[in-house]
Amino acid sequence: MLRCLGVFRELQNSPGRETDDALILKAVLEQLEVLGVKTTAVTPEELDELPNFDYDLIIPMCEAPERIARLDGAEKRSPGTLWVNRPSSVLACYRTSMVPVLQAEPGLRLPPSELRSVTGGPGEPPKFPAPEGWWAKRGDVHNTCDHDVVRIARWSDASAILGDFERREIVRWVVQAHQPGDLVKFYGVGPGHWFTWFYHDPVRAKRIQFDLDTLAGQAAAGAKALGLEVFGGDAIISESGQISIIDLNSWPSFALVRHGAAVQISWHLQRRLKAVLTGRNK
Repeated sequence: MLRCLGVFRELQNSPGRETDDALILKAVLEQLEVLGVKTTAVTPEELDELPNFDYDLIIPMCEAPERIARLDGAEKRSPGTLWVNRPSSVLACYRTSMVPVLQAEPGLRLPPSELRSVTGGPGEPPKFPAPEGWWAKRGDVHNTCDHDVVRIARWSDASAILGDFERREIVRWVVQAHQPGDLVKFYGVGPGHWFTWFYHDPVRAKRIQFDLDTLAGQAAAGAKALGLEVFGGDAIISESGQISIIDLNSWPSFALVRHGAAVQISWHLQRRLKAVLTGRNK
């Protein structure tokens, strides 16, 4: 019987989503059991004690760099194991890596963004236009608290934000131009297997018309560039219907679409496992 290991996310990396993050992994593992895969779920701390990774499929939701580095080494030593997402792809979602990759992806729209060092303060405002201000985003993991991503209305406000970053030993940050419009969240599998989206705040959304193929295509292009198979993110629909991707991440919570997502993810994983087994038997 095929064997799968699922690793829960660190609690500090699931602010306000501790239960949702755990529930999507549990739901996927339950679906895999129905599909004939024996599953085991461990906490990040339990993962640290595992002597080996003798599994056909490993699902790492964890994000701590030292853990992902260990898993990355394990992946290199176990070419016959399927990793979704791969440890290198989890690390690629750290903003210090993600922003340059997405900026270099042909045809993908990202708001004007710049990587900077936290040490030394904010410096001068970026040269790119930002008539409605900026966002300050920590440069590594996406979110551990409500002041990891902060709106900067006036550039003079940036010093206090960076002071908080420095006290929390955050080394690099991203300054990104604010993009007005409808904020939408999206989830995907494959990419190309399954995609869905919804408004972050349906009450305030202007419901600006846009092309869904373009949103799905932009999300897929970003996911492929980062090496993600199970992904989510955020995008802005401008007044003209132009779409900009503002974030992509590995194994989001899928909170509002959990059951449907679990079915689609497990189906995708079953297909991927079949392909791996076919390769082994050649």
